[in-house]
Amino acid sequence: MSDILLVDDSEPGIRVLTLNRPQRLNALNGELVIRLLEVLDDCEAAGPRLRVVVLKGAGRAFCAGADLKWLAEGTLADHAAHGVFHDNLNALCNRLELLPQVVVGQIHGYALAGGLEVALCCDMLTVSDDAQLGDEHIRRNLIPGGGGSQRLPRKVGLARGLNMLLTGRRLSGPEAVSWGLACQSAPAAELDQVTMDLARGMAGADGHALATMKTIVRRGIEMPLADGLWLELYQQQRYRAKSGAMDKGVSDFAADRS
Repeated sequence: MSDILLVDDSEPGIRVLTLNRPQRLNALNGELVIRLLEVLDDCEAAGPRLRVVVLKGAGRAFCAGADLKWLAEGTLADHAAHGVFHDNLNALCNRLELLPQVVVGQIHGYALAGGLEVALCCDMLTVSDDAQLGDEHIRRNLIPGGGGSQRLPRKVGLARGLNMLLTGRRLSGPEAVSWGLACQSAPAAELDQVTMDLARGMAGADGHALATMKTIVRRGIEMPLADGLWLELYQQQRYRAKSGAMDKGVSDFAADRS
């Protein structure tokens, strides 16, 4: 297994994936993107016994974006190769959103440009207080290729999204929380513990329940309300057919109350 991506299964129900190109601030090259896609396929194949995936970065940053030095060495000049890289980056971002497991992005240091695009596809983010999150494509006259122009305004609203996309503005950890981009901010020294506490809390739930809830919310938010309500009822019954956890939860509660 390549060491550019570390995989840790030591916590029950949780898989921690660590981007491991610290000398390049975990910038994305073709090899790392493909490796991530392979490991996410493994996560899906693990099924409901794997409940939470934590995505983080080694060294001083989560991910500083696409590796521009790598691109400049030949990939950018080859239009086909550049297109393949962005096709794979898009596939990676979509994969994170569609993964049946809950994906928690743990952000410290920088999450910029392509790094922010990856972060936007996580189901929730924990961030260090001193983190810097931003889409800086415009600062080098680049255009997002991993969905940032579409996902960022949907996360923070049109005005704020345009502000970040057109100026390259960076947000601190607390600002990311206040803008609705992250769910929790913590001092850098406490971020690992905060993230793992969050992951452990969710990993105690039924895997089918977590996957169903994620599907309802992610798909339903794209629908008119009436269609989303229908999706909720459909997915609830589908979940009950897959898992006995709902019936057990109700019966256990009734037994405790009695």
